[in-house]
Amino acid sequence: MKRLLLLLAGFGYLVLLIEAIRAAVAWWQGELAQPGWDDIVLLGLLPVLAWIWWRFISPFGRDCPKCALPPDADEGKS
Repeated sequence: MKRLLLLLAGFGYLVLLIEAIRAAVAWWQGELAQPGWDDIVLLGLLPVLAWIWWRFISPFGRDCPKCALPPDADEGKS
């Protein structure tokens, strides 16, 4: 049950992120002359969604030992 809820939450997050990026690109290109409330909310949520992606999903924002350089590789560059 927990896996199903995580899968649904991840899918919902991904849909929101893609729609927010779509709205941001349309706004940037001038296609949103009169944005609706949904576009305004998506544009407002984009920084939060991007932060969540960077902090929890991206390998660049996580403290992942697999993604870091080995400790002896840092010492040899001095």
